[in-house]
Amino acid sequence: MISPGWMFIGAIVGLLVVAVFRPPPRKIPTLPTPDNTEPFFTKSGCVKFKAKEEECTPTATSLASKV
Repeated sequence: MISPGWMFIGAIVGLLVVAVFRPPPRKIPTLPTPDNTEPFFTKSGCVKFKAKEEECTPTATSLASKV
């Protein structure tokens, strides 16, 4: 049978391995939706969008390329 001392040491080693090898969280850039009226944080500051319906043009520029 495994002694409680070895179980404790194994748990501590497991926590140490997880703490050392866990990758850092990545920030994934997202674009606000028309329903979202909260401030949007960018590299240059905070912005807030108001939804306004517009006609589409053949030379429309994607907002995703601006981020």
